[in-house]
Amino acid sequence: MRLRFVLSLGLAALLAAPAAADTIVLKNGRRIHARNVQETEDRVYYEIPAGRISLPKSIVERIERDGSGPDWTSRERARASELPVADLPALNDADVQRVVEGGEVNRSLLAELEREATTTGTEQARRRAAAAHALVARLEASRGNADRAARSLRRALSFEPNHPALLLNLAAVELERQRYTAALEALQPVLGHDQYAFEAFRLQGWVYYQREELDRALRAWRQALSLRPDPQLEAAVARVEREAQASEDLESRASGRFLLRYEQERLASPRLAASLLRALDRMYDRLASAFHLVPREPIVVLLYPDQTFYELTGMPPQVHGLYDGKVRLPVQGMTALTPQLEQVLEHELVHAFVYFKSRGRAPHWLQEGLAQYYAGQRPPLSPESFRPLFEPRDGTALARIEAAFLDLRQSSAAYAASWFVVDTLMRRYARGDMERLLEALGRGGSVPQALQSAYRLSLVDLDRRLYDALR
Repeated sequence: MRLRFVLSLGLAALLAAPAAADTIVLKNGRRIHARNVQETEDRVYYEIPAGRISLPKSIVERIERDGSGPDWTSRERARASELPVADLPALNDADVQRVVEGGEVNRSLLAELEREATTTGTEQARRRAAAAHALVARLEASRGNADRAARSLRRALSFEPNHPALLLNLAAVELERQRYTAALEALQPVLGHDQYAFEAFRLQGWVYYQREELDRALRAWRQALSLRPDPQLEAAVARVEREAQASEDLESRASGRFLLRYEQERLASPRLAASLLRALDRMYDRLASAFHLVPREPIVVLLYPDQTFYELTGMPPQVHGLYDGKVRLPVQGMTALTPQLEQVLEHELVHAFVYFKSRGRAPHWLQEGLAQYYAGQRPPLSPESFRPLFEPRDGTALARIEAAFLDLRQSSAAYAASWFVVDTLMRRYARGDMERLLEALGRGGSVPQALQSAYRLSLVDLDRRLYDALR
């Protein structure tokens, strides 16, 4: 039996086969990517990793089946995890399979396979060494160790130079590490490969999109579509064509940390743009210190006219900012950096840092709680308004808060409750514990596992402490 080389690494995970997912669009503008979506007369049921959840049908706008809707950014991130990969013939070798057993790496056996490849130089020995490092990369990737996974893949490539499957995996890992130039370099030899050119061009387009090089992204995706029809990629191209058209009149200002784009005529003066960059730099310093994290690539910040923002994002009017891999804000008519604009800007920037730190695995309550906490946005609600979410009853407070975000009538209480959870954790425990929580989530741990690892708390313990603090 031949085994397939498969990585699992969040944003840039490589999975053997795509998993169909639907998108539930709520009336408040929120979009939920879920599996096994089912409808009854009055409710919608769906599955997430935490279990089965239901929503009242009255708050659902529509259901987009198989990810065919316009929210292509999150979907394309997921599709970066669905690249098909070639069989590595030596993966079925008994010694190679013993290199990784029981979640541990047999370093002595790995070294022995390397020595054999180096001393004999035979094709079979080189394949065995490459396959062994591929398995190590898969293990490291599954634990969220992108740096170690990249090192293992590069070591595998030293024995199997330019192997297209290894290069595709390496490009995806480098994208995860925010090393966009390295990702593009890894893809270059694969672009001419008959079997994998489609996936290489698709991933290349995603890298260019992350760098805000929209014309290059579109060229790459069109090249992919010339090789193979793909409805989801066609939808992405249509989406980015609209975004590129809206960006034609945007001015750009760059620093080592940010790429700021704005429409000078209707939005802001160069003086405001300069003050925005200075403010962003101050926020960056605070957040880099708070999260012990320095992003490798500049963060893209896009300032749109109001109508353009809402048309492109599909967000409802009560939303004043968005982070979807890029920070997007509606700022038409702004002439000065107001405290409110600065708070919204920092709120979305926190989302970026939380995303990087947790590798996109932080639940909604944690994202919004941290964003409000670090942006100084204490909710203007009394504890009575969100007390019911913490009352002892079936389920856990965190699950009730997550569900409340989905109900327009409870969303304000959900935001306030999220802030309360984060504020309580930050006041009662060391700040380093929050960092460990995000890191544990980034390694693929569940929320209960991450809480236990960082705070030595079960969900029941946390509920009890939160309810006591609320009282």
